[in-house]
Amino acid sequence: MANSKARALELIDGDDFKENHHQERERLRTVMAFFIFGTLLYANLSLIITATQDILAGTLIQTSMVLVASTVPNFLTVLLAPYFMQKIPYSARITLACLFEISGFLLLAFVKQVHWKLIGVGIISIGVGVGETTVLALSSFYHEVTTTAFSAGTGVGLMIAPLYYTAMTTWACVSPNATILIMAAMLLLMFVCYYVMDKKHLESPSPQKVEHAGVQYTALETNDKECNNSNKDDESKTGNGSLSTREKFLVICQMLPNLIPIFIAWFSEYLIIQAVITTLAFPNAPFKPRDHYEYYIFVLMGVRWWEGPNLVALSYIKAEWAEKAKFPYLWFLSMIQVIHLLFFILAAWYRFLPSVWIVLLLSFTCGVAIGVFYANATTFFRDRFDDRHKEFAMGYINVAIAGGVLAAALLGLSTEPLLREHCTMLVNNSDFCFTRSKSVDRFYFILSTHT
Repeated sequence: MANSKARALELIDGDDFKENHHQERERLRTVMAFFIFGTLLYANLSLIITATQDILAGTLIQTSMVLVASTVPNFLTVLLAPYFMQKIPYSARITLACLFEISGFLLLAFVKQVHWKLIGVGIISIGVGVGETTVLALSSFYHEVTTTAFSAGTGVGLMIAPLYYTAMTTWACVSPNATILIMAAMLLLMFVCYYVMDKKHLESPSPQKVEHAGVQYTALETNDKECNNSNKDDESKTGNGSLSTREKFLVICQMLPNLIPIFIAWFSEYLIIQAVITTLAFPNAPFKPRDHYEYYIFVLMGVRWWEGPNLVALSYIKAEWAEKAKFPYLWFLSMIQVIHLLFFILAAWYRFLPSVWIVLLLSFTCGVAIGVFYANATTFFRDRFDDRHKEFAMGYINVAIAGGVLAAALLGLSTEPLLREHCTMLVNNSDFCFTRSKSVDRFYFILSTHT
C-alpha cells in the first residue's frame, strides 16, 4: 500500500457544472464569424467554378484545367498545412489567406493570357486552403455549433456566388472581370470577423483545456516518487500540447475508412460539373449554350446550403434535435453522388434527354445530396475524436475533399473532349456540344452583350 492514500476528489455542485457546461452556448457574434468565414471561403471556390467557362472563353481548353489549377495548390496546402500551421498564430493565418485570395483575384481580373489566369486561380486556391484549414482547426477550441455554423456558411457561399455571378454576367450583362473585382473586395470581411469573434478559448494552448474550464480541483496526496514518474510520463505524452508524428499518423488511420466516401462523393460531383454537364446544351432551351453552364452551377451549388443552417438552428433551439437530425451514414450518401455521375455520363453520351429541365432537376438533387453530406461529415469527425486530436482531425478532412476534386480534374481532362467529340457526331449543330462562349471580348467590358 502506498505511504499515503489518495483523497477522493470532490467537486462543488459537480452535476450542475456538467449540465451547465453541455448547455453553454457560444456568443452569437462568434457563431456568425464562423458562418461568414465559411461563406467567404466557399464563395470564392464557387465563383471560380461558375466563371470557368468565361475564364477559358475563346479556347477549347478542357474545362477541368481550371479545376486542376485550383485543386493542385489547394490539395498540397491542406495536405501539408496541418503539420506546421499549429506554430503560426491564427491572426497571421487569416491575414495570409486573405492576401493570397485577393492577389489571385486581381491577377484573374486584369490579365488576358489564359495561362496567367490559371496561375491566378492557383493562388486563390492556396488562400482558400490556408483559410479553411485554419478555420476548421480554430473550431476545435469552441463548441460544436461553430463547426455547424461554418458548414452552413460553406453552403451559403456555394449558393451566393453562382447567384451573384449569374445575375451580374447573364442578367445584368456586367463583365466578368468587374464581377470578380467586387468579390475580391468582400474578402476584407474576414479581418472584421476575426476581430469581433470571442477569443476566450484561444487563451488556452490546446483545445483540450476548454472542456475542463471552471472545474475546481483538489490536490491528491501521494508519494513523491509516484508524482515525479507521473509528471515525466505526462510530459512525454503531451509535450507542449502538439501532437507527435506518430499520433498524427494514428489519427489519419482512424479517419481513413470514412475519408474514402468523402473522396468518392467529391470526385463524383466535380467530374459532373467540370467534365460532363459542360457537354449538355439543348437547342430548345430558352438561353444560349454558354448560359447553360451558369444555370447548372447555380442550381447545383445553390441548394447545398440548406442542411447546415438547419443544424445550426436546431442546436440553438434544442441540442437533442440537432443530434437526431444527424445522418452519419457517409457511404450511403456517397453512393447517391455516384448514381448521379453515371446518369449524367449516359445522358451526355447517348443524348436521350429531351430538354434542359431534366438536367436542372438532377442538378438540384445532386446539390442537395452533397450539402447533406458535408454538413454531416464535419459533425461526424468532430464527434469521434477527443479534444487532443480533434484539431488535427478537423483540419485533415480537407485532404479527402481536395483529393477527390483533384482526381476528378485529372480524369476530366480526357472525359470532356471524348464526350464533346462524340456529341459532334450525333447532332447537327456542334454549338450545343459545349457550354462555352466562342468570344473572349465580353470578359473585359463593364457592360457587355451576349455573343
